[in-house]
Amino acid sequence: MLLALWPMYMMHRAADGAGFQFAGFSSPVLQAEFHSTASDVYDLYGAENTSVRTALTEKMRLAHQYDNLFLWLYGLFLAVFAFQGFRLTRMWQFLLLIFLSFLAAVADWVENGAIVSVTRALDAGESDFSLLLKRLAFFTWMKWLCLALYFGVVSRFFRDVAQWGSIPGWSAKLLRWACLIVCFVAFAAFITRSAKWENWMSQAFTLIFAGVFVFSLFYKRKSDYPDSH
Repeated sequence: MLLALWPMYMMHRAADGAGFQFAGFSSPVLQAEFHSTASDVYDLYGAENTSVRTALTEKMRLAHQYDNLFLWLYGLFLAVFAFQGFRLTRMWQFLLLIFLSFLAAVADWVENGAIVSVTRALDAGESDFSLLLKRLAFFTWMKWLCLALYFGVVSRFFRDVAQWGSIPGWSAKLLRWACLIVCFVAFAAFITRSAKWENWMSQAFTLIFAGVFVFSLFYKRKSDYPDSH
């Protein structure tokens, strides 16, 4: 996760302040994930095929080069966390989480490819993005829902972890409820398809990633997991 901070920073640096006409989202990179119509695309990059718009599409492609590195690092972190969870608890659900980790990363990679394809279509003067946007929507939501399911399953682990580990009970409860809240926000965003909920979803996942990372640094087992026998 520490390694992932660099490409995440560079991704946002490549796009933020570049002059995107984004609104309703906290960053142009996030807005690009949730395009559903050609109008959404033009709202971000501009309707006129000018050198200014070409510069913006180049910035977005650069941002997603960094994102392609970031996604494999966070996917690897989630998979290693799940493997360690299985090793400690022998809960079969953690094996599912390893699969969800890599499925989310693959979906993110295909999503990035769709976003880049939209920018190339813009540069070529095309105006019909319907097939690309359908692919984008499918893999974008596959990514977010895989992550939501991941943390939903992990919430059960945090329910019991204070009984046999080194962290206080309130910390475990806080992590458990944070996981459940992330799931709620993700499914609310999926149902409403509104920028407000999609923004909250992105921010919620950022916070839960940070919380799980801190937990992974300081946790130590004191006794066997209750369900391991």
